[in-house]
Amino acid sequence: MSVSRAPNLSDVEDYWQAHLAGEAEVAHLAADKQAFFDERDRQTQLLYPTLDEDYGFARAAGKLTLEVGCGMGYNAQRLAQWDAKLVVLDLAPRAVQMTRERFALRGLRGSFLVADVEFLPFAREGLEMVFASGVIHHSPDTQRAAREIVRVLRPDGEATVMVYHRNSIWFWWNISIVLCLLMLFLNYSPAVLCERMLLVRPYWRDLVLPRGQRLQFADVIRAGTDFGGLRNPISRVYTKREVLGLLDGLHGFHFVTQFNRFRVLESSPAWWVRSLRWMMTVLDKRWGWFLVVHATKS
Repeated sequence: MSVSRAPNLSDVEDYWQAHLAGEAEVAHLAADKQAFFDERDRQTQLLYPTLDEDYGFARAAGKLTLEVGCGMGYNAQRLAQWDAKLVVLDLAPRAVQMTRERFALRGLRGSFLVADVEFLPFAREGLEMVFASGVIHHSPDTQRAAREIVRVLRPDGEATVMVYHRNSIWFWWNISIVLCLLMLFLNYSPAVLCERMLLVRPYWRDLVLPRGQRLQFADVIRAGTDFGGLRNPISRVYTKREVLGLLDGLHGFHFVTQFNRFRVLESSPAWWVRSLRWMMTVLDKRWGWFLVVHATKS
């Protein structure tokens, strides 16, 4: 059996250029950009009602702030609405363009760059704040990306970084057990049986490696951490202890865990939906999939 080559920066750029996070849910509104962004904002606010509090966007008011990995621009928008002196950066040119369009429609100000988090185009100790949500764990060299965030921060500058949480319910149950068993079955069952299964569940095709390629647990992780299955080139997960080493040079760490595993986009859901959401929120306060890290440069 063969082992696939390690993905590179070009693979990561190509994937996120084609798959902006959250775009698929609002793609039907693409012809009307105002409605497109309004609906995406509505969905984000329903899925993560404590996002502003958990990320602490208000701390950026009046500060020279970098947002790494803007995606469709919601977090950048909130930082700009809090009057941050904002620079918005992404590896994917389409993400930067999408965020520019969002800012133009909202009447917001910011500077925009297409660049790589592993080689940030800023002087040492030049920024007061850096936000990076769901970015560095998709980078070919996550350690280098983390060092770059620390490098560009001024003394007493603050970083807020979100990575995927290894010690979470989503990782240990949904990925390590449920998805792992499914991918073992799909990748090692007879080809005829696999094809029959894919006729019933065609979206499982993204969980099947090319024939002859050995399935590794890293494949299960990248297939289960974001949309796109195995098309997603890189994803990694971290414990709190590992994050301390990753962001060496920072201190005063404060961790927040969050997630919304129950995706209901109605503004006024039924009572049992609200109850289930509440129970999951309680669990995710400790074992959530999104590990938001706040720290300060020494």
